[in-house]
Amino acid sequence: MISERILILGNSAAAIAAVNAIRARGGKQAIAMVSNEPCTAYSPVLTTYYLRGEIPESALYFCDIGYYREHDVSCHFGTAVIALDAAAQRVTLDDGTRLDYDKLLIATGASAKRVTGLDPEIAAEVRYLRTVADARRIREAALGAKHIVMMGGGLVSLQVAGAVARPDLKVTCVVASRQILSQNVDATCAALVCGHVERSANIEVLFGASVAEITRSGGGYRVCLDSGAELQADVLAAGKGVSPNIEFVDRAQIAVDQGILVDEHLRTTFGNVWAAGDVAQGRNRVSGEVELVANWIDACEQGTAAGANMAGEALAFPGSVAENITTLFGVQVAALGITRSREGDGLREVTYLDEARGVYRRLLLRGEVMVGATLLRDVADVGVLRGAIAAGREPWPSAKAAAKGHVRYTGLFKAALTGR
Repeated sequence: MISERILILGNSAAAIAAVNAIRARGGKQAIAMVSNEPCTAYSPVLTTYYLRGEIPESALYFCDIGYYREHDVSCHFGTAVIALDAAAQRVTLDDGTRLDYDKLLIATGASAKRVTGLDPEIAAEVRYLRTVADARRIREAALGAKHIVMMGGGLVSLQVAGAVARPDLKVTCVVASRQILSQNVDATCAALVCGHVERSANIEVLFGASVAEITRSGGGYRVCLDSGAELQADVLAAGKGVSPNIEFVDRAQIAVDQGILVDEHLRTTFGNVWAAGDVAQGRNRVSGEVELVANWIDACEQGTAAGANMAGEALAFPGSVAENITTLFGVQVAALGITRSREGDGLREVTYLDEARGVYRRLLLRGEVMVGATLLRDVADVGVLRGAIAAGREPWPSAKAAAKGHVRYTGLFKAALTGR
């Protein structure tokens, strides 16, 4: 009797969590896994530590080849999916291999968005950070460099800048918006981080600027900005966000918006196909919107739910929670849940700044329920705050007293606000 065939596209947090969930339930299904990277599973969030030389490359990997043998997974590594025929239950790989399945999980992750409008040859030389191979290329390029021009001022851009920073290497970040971390934190927090960054390293941030043209110059590059300013660079790098790896998905078969649309069980619009991780677009637990939320914790939870459901259970995923926790130039920054409020959205903002400690905390509330938090420097209670945001509950007993716009907070709420 032929066992049920499960095919998993991807080999990171969601994919491994799905394998664990299937095997934990005693599933004897035949599992095959496809990954375009020629290596075992690793953690992309550790690549900046590798760039800084704090850990060896071997420390990135959280699975060895023995894991796949132990879990009876047939590996097709170093080859990419180029076509998916959901009706025929078959995928085609770039080496010509065709794999049939009974159930499919798409967990192919995301890739760095490429800078557009550049000369194709120069565009191919721009460095991005997403994979371990990317980290190797950046590390090698930065060794003899004197000036790196970084396009973008988001988390990845600043993480790379911090990882390669040294006294004899200047990094110029060209940022189109008026603040760094514009997708993650408010303007006050961004200004505090930016001030620390520029004081801590040989880094300059140019706001309200975009790259108009890049040409070769003296063995390096001449970077022309739309302001008319010019920069000389040895290395070009960019951090412009990510895009889900779903080019092979036929939109006529599987519904796609920004990502692959999934229900609470991570099932797509095609009955025997699930999606999890950075490709899955489902309900945001906090906002209630259908969104792409890409982070490691969600990927693991989604993979677990998808694997359990592929094994025959009916396990609901409660929804994603946006979360970014990182260290930039020695300073910890956390952004949880909803971090950007808009006029008319009914959210209330409460902030706390301790200049002596350099601590900034901003909470967003809907009524008396916390729906978002931004923390700078003091992030020891980030797990507690995330739990309150994810559960949609009031984490303190005394947030209701308000008079003339001035609020006096005591007890647990004061602790949440001040970190004390």
